[in-house]
Amino acid sequence: MKNVQFILIFLALIIGCNTNPKIEPEQDSVETNIPCDKTGLTLQILGSGGPAAGDARASTGYLVWFNGHPVVMIDAGGGTYLRLQQAGVHIRDIKFLGISHFHPDHASELPALLWSDIFSSRPAPLNVSGPTGEGSDGLTGFLEAVNDMATPVDAFTRINAIEVTPHKDSITTVYKDELLELTAIGVNHANKPSLAYKVTIDNKSIAFGADQTLDSPGFVDFVKGADLLVLHLAISEEADKPFTNLHAKPSKVGAVAQESGVPRVVFSHLMKLDSAHARAREFSLSDINSNLKLVKDSFKGTIILAEDLACIAL
Repeated sequence: MKNVQFILIFLALIIGCNTNPKIEPEQDSVETNIPCDKTGLTLQILGSGGPAAGDARASTGYLVWFNGHPVVMIDAGGGTYLRLQQAGVHIRDIKFLGISHFHPDHASELPALLWSDIFSSRPAPLNVSGPTGEGSDGLTGFLEAVNDMATPVDAFTRINAIEVTPHKDSITTVYKDELLELTAIGVNHANKPSLAYKVTIDNKSIAFGADQTLDSPGFVDFVKGADLLVLHLAISEEADKPFTNLHAKPSKVGAVAQESGVPRVVFSHLMKLDSAHARAREFSLSDINSNLKLVKDSFKGTIILAEDLACIAL
């Protein structure tokens, strides 16, 4: 009898763990569950979520592959350390890591990645970029804080730190070699110094809009000509301050996506609160179909809804 009771309890736990499945969007003009063919230039989503944990998503992180080799990682939010391993990649394999800003859902895994790299045989320093800023809001201050908590590891000895001033009206060339060009522009994300990036390899480019209100001068011109654009769809049309000081509503996201002229746009940084929370309706995953419809009212290109570890080939 005790064995039967144990089995029943075990089955109940299993069933209980599956009562909150991922939200499935309407499929009209939306690409999901894309297989990972990493030939050519490919974007892999490491984390499609944000700071509001929900829907089993890691926080923000993206990986750019070229001909089967991981080249660039953009952002390193919570959970991306594990997602990187699930993608079959070690940080030593990556040439460049760009951090858009130093909110934890974009940078909290950077200390863990730098710590793990001390056990690797990296052939050359890891190039790491981030915005200038006061204290830990900037790359230098953040790395100094990493050193303080990770002694005796010196984060500066194994990386090439590239601090970028987040100009909102002009483009900065962050890094360039025979394979890769990486450029950046400043974007509005409340008072946090923040960067949007564009990665160009083999005459093709992927632009990463980062967290922003999508009203920064120069941003649309910056992403024009890209083959793929990643925009963040964090909040719903019902959102109010302080969330609207940090992110754009779906109607604005759709309008900017259309204005950019980029034919395929990945919508990521999807967020969810428990339905009982007083402000749950202000986040994108509260009703993803309605929020995507608002995007599609303006944007006439191809929508790709981000999922962790999914790949988008160019």
